[in-house]
Amino acid sequence: MQEAATPDAQGRPWKGQSWPRTATGRSSLVEPLPHHISCEALHVTFKADPSAVAKLLPPGLEPLDGGDGWVMIAEMAKVSTGNPEQIWRDPSRSSYNECVLGFYCKFGDRIGRYSALVWVDRDWSLGMGAIFGWGKRLGTIDRTRHQVTNPAFAGSDFTLGGTVSRYGRRVLDMAIDFKAGGEDLTALPGHGGSTFLYRYIASPSPDVGDIEQLFELGFTNVSMSGIRAGTGHLNFGDAEDEDLDLLGSVQITGGYAYQRGWTTDRKARLLHDYGAA
Repeated sequence: MQEAATPDAQGRPWKGQSWPRTATGRSSLVEPLPHHISCEALHVTFKADPSAVAKLLPPGLEPLDGGDGWVMIAEMAKVSTGNPEQIWRDPSRSSYNECVLGFYCKFGDRIGRYSALVWVDRDWSLGMGAIFGWGKRLGTIDRTRHQVTNPAFAGSDFTLGGTVSRYGRRVLDMAIDFKAGGEDLTALPGHGGSTFLYRYIASPSPDVGDIEQLFELGFTNVSMSGIRAGTGHLNFGDAEDEDLDLLGSVQITGGYAYQRGWTTDRKARLLHDYGAA
């Protein structure tokens, strides 16, 4: 789907998938969708008090009875179908790091995933968050690069980890111990289902209402490989204004490494418009 071209007062169309829009659209943070996305991820699962999880879910979404959640730190790649050569011509526009803290939850009888807090290290990834309703922030995200030719990984046991910081304060850190290289899995444990999106845009005028909506988004071309299970560790830091303290203590239930790929497009389905009443 191409973005709408909005004419200005002189009839010239303004283009771009996101702000900033111009007559050419080249300055837009987000290249035309769909985007093919892939990641090499570390993933720690946990359980929290459902009443605590509820504090990080938008109205209409309910936590599962087990308070199931996860933290993922990944090296990511994005390829816009509108500019497929960008991944090698300008890798800085296609490669980024991301951390997601999310929960399995339900809307009515539908179970899905909700990304409550997201940290990225590229502004154009922030632009994607504004379109779809992912609450992204800029941060410093690092993770172990597991290069098997490194002599440090010559043994069968190893530990991989990742960290997230903002403004010099630690947000969280995770680690996963893999004994004998980890247990090979055919699928990542957890619930299936699509992704819930909470989209909020504050109005600058008292005469115009805020935009507040709940969507459901399914991905296409989904594939996973190299899934290995280990023992997970997770610590929340002392960074202010992150709201991680709302979760209290959590129970770690697993740790995994994997590669995953999918396609993101503007095919979300509106579940609820909070302002429609």
